[in-house]
Amino acid sequence: MEMLFCSTVVGLPFLIPPMLFTGELFKAWTSCSQHPYVYGVLVFEAMATFIGQVSVLSLIAIFGAATTAMITTARKAVTLLLSYLIFTKPLTEQHGSGLLLIAMGIVLKMLPENNTHKTTSKSSSSSSSSHGSNNNDDDDDLRVQANEEERRSLV
Repeated sequence: MEMLFCSTVVGLPFLIPPMLFTGELFKAWTSCSQHPYVYGVLVFEAMATFIGQVSVLSLIAIFGAATTAMITTARKAVTLLLSYLIFTKPLTEQHGSGLLLIAMGIVLKMLPENNTHKTTSKSSSSSSSSHGSNNNDDDDDLRVQANEEERRSLV
């Protein structure tokens, strides 16, 4: 949570001077004072953003960056599809193709990996039992190393 707070505080000095220079800050202040419900909307939006950011960071910590990227991409695709259904926008060929490609990518990522290395290590372990335990240990080490790399923070 400190990281989220700090990233917001660091960006604030970069936003306020241009808003003062263009006069947008005063226009926004006047508009908000005329329409007090805007303050409630801003608080609600800030809370929703915070919950979303914490959720994504939790997904990364629990499932890794690749799985989180897949989940967020699927969420965006579903949101896009729902926006076309709810607001009756025309769904062009390009939109349909994009949604289809996203769905295909997610389905392919969910399929179990078919490694030829696993079949060769099984056949070599059946032919020689002393080398088989070493191959299984190597496979386990590779899986652990891959999981550690996936869970490693991107920043």
